[in-house]
Amino acid sequence: MSDNHSEPLLGQEPSQEEVPEDLERGLSGEPGHDFRHLIEVQPEAVIRYLEKHGVSQLGSFHVPDSVVFPLIRSTGMITLGSEHHSIDFEAVWRERMQVPENHDHLVGSHEAQGGHWSGMVEVEAHVVNIRNAVAADDEGLLKPLLKRWQDEACSQMVFGLPAVRAVINFKWDRWARPLMIIEFGCYVLWLLAFQIFLLLFQEEDLSKNLLELLESPYGFAILASEAVALLAMTPFVYLEICTVVEFGPSRWLSTWNLINMITYILQVAIDVMHVGRLYVGSETLSLFIAAQCLLLWLRFQFFVRVFQPTKNAFVDTLQSILDDVKWSLLFLVLTMWGFAGAFYILFREDQAEYEEFNTIWHSWLTLFSFMMTGFEFGMFYECSNPEAATLLMVLYMFVVAVIFLNLLIGIMADSWKTAKENEGLRFLTSKAGVIGELEYTMPRWLKRRNPGWYPPYVHILRVSFLGIALPRGQTSQGSDCS
Repeated sequence: MSDNHSEPLLGQEPSQEEVPEDLERGLSGEPGHDFRHLIEVQPEAVIRYLEKHGVSQLGSFHVPDSVVFPLIRSTGMITLGSEHHSIDFEAVWRERMQVPENHDHLVGSHEAQGGHWSGMVEVEAHVVNIRNAVAADDEGLLKPLLKRWQDEACSQMVFGLPAVRAVINFKWDRWARPLMIIEFGCYVLWLLAFQIFLLLFQEEDLSKNLLELLESPYGFAILASEAVALLAMTPFVYLEICTVVEFGPSRWLSTWNLINMITYILQVAIDVMHVGRLYVGSETLSLFIAAQCLLLWLRFQFFVRVFQPTKNAFVDTLQSILDDVKWSLLFLVLTMWGFAGAFYILFREDQAEYEEFNTIWHSWLTLFSFMMTGFEFGMFYECSNPEAATLLMVLYMFVVAVIFLNLLIGIMADSWKTAKENEGLRFLTSKAGVIGELEYTMPRWLKRRNPGWYPPYVHILRVSFLGIALPRGQTSQGSDCS
């Protein structure tokens, strides 16, 4: 993950005031501070506290690299829950990784003692200092941070802080990933059922009413696939409603949620029109089905962005690029519109012969085609005003194809580079959003039946500096995880 440290976590440079003494009390042996307490004591210092004191190191030891690397490959850390802030970290983690305890690998100082490369690697045990950081809803750390980020009161970098990353990874591994797999299964069912409906609808006899359609196995299959698609969509509608209620419309509004809402509306509209035989043979229904087919495949990117950390999600990347090029793109469209009006006037006496310029809309589409695929000068030599038309086309190609297109390519290349640099943060933010959405909609009885999902403390294990295997016998001391 690449962190851009030029952007302050709070959206502005934090003050130099020290974190209140009350926030720095030791947690060991006392009930400790939860996240709500930190907010109540001094809200403006919370994120700074998370950054500087959110996680501390308990110690370090050595384990076989073949054991630890597969466990941390995707997230860079392993997490587990505990009732206590201080634990026998080596024994607990060895049991967690099923590694026999070996006191020769316990580490006590940073001084290198020499030796040779081996299959052992040094790992560090850390703990999140905030009690109940993984608690559900407003009592935990994640939901308040999500709301603050959605209000643009802090930057995306906050999700890269060690304490926040630990909470995200713990919740994801403990319960969110299995629930997300179930959600993905519902999506696949919805997608497949709609694809079957689409293929069968293409050959449907639209003159039949609903009862006549049910009399044949073919018609029954169409209606059954339609019903399955609607039922598979229902959990997503429930999740969306709960998210809107929990966050409010302003925080809910985003590119993904708009796409989701459009798919729900289209699915219901298609079912009502088809089952009710309303305008069933119209182009409107065909347009709705075509749009739904495209948007359902686009929704696949929603799952890619949380299951695949090494790839850029298409919609997120496209949104980032469009944010950077939107004004240049608008200026290009308006420039092309100006040229389209000029060609429309120049071909006023030749509109019957050249359909490419018989309307201003056709003129714009023709110029767009010329920009993308090239053109021949024949029509410009043979029109009523060849000199002006040829000169205008040369000017158009120079301004649009040479200057504007290369400018857009440069901007998009820079935007793509920035998106790649921040993909780790975007991946964590996406996971945090999905976890929040699942948690808000989770029944309370399910939370009560799984107390292990919300332990008081979260412990972390990660490979020491750069994950480099150390010589056998080398030791180190504990320090704060930053």
